[in-house]
Amino acid sequence: MIIVDEVYQNVVYHLTSEEIKDLIERLKVSKEEEIEGIKNKINKYEQKRRAEEAMYQSLSPIRKWFAGHPASHHTAVEYIVHVKERFKQIDSIKRDIQELNQVLLLLASHPATEEIPLSPEIIREIKFIRGMEAL
Repeated sequence: MIIVDEVYQNVVYHLTSEEIKDLIERLKVSKEEEIEGIKNKINKYEQKRRAEEAMYQSLSPIRKWFAGHPASHHTAVEYIVHVKERFKQIDSIKRDIQELNQVLLLLASHPATEEIPLSPEIIREIKFIRGMEAL
C-alpha cells in the first residue's frame, strides 16, 4: 500500500495497512492533544483577562481613574483576534482529523486499496513522525 501526496501525486511511503492504521491513530491522538492545548491557551488568556478586571474593580475610584480600564477597546479587539485565530487552528485540526477518519473508513471498507492520497499537511506530519522513529 502506498501513501501519495494528493497535490503533487508523489509516492511518499510504501507501508502495510497495519502500519498506516497505526500511524493514523497516532496522528489522531497528537491532533486531539493539540486541540486540548489550544483550548487551554484560550482558557488561560480568559483567566488573565478576568484577573485583570477583578483587580481593576477592587481599586478605589481615584485609582481607577489613574490606572485606566484594563478592558479597553484595544484589549477587547486583541482578545477577539486571539480567540478567533485559535478557533481557526482548531477548525484546521478538526479537518485533518476528519481526513484521517476517512482514510480509516477507506481501509476498513476497501482493504485491497493500493493508493491512499493525503493532503500535504498530513504528509508533512507523517514525514515528521517517521523521521522521529528513525532516531
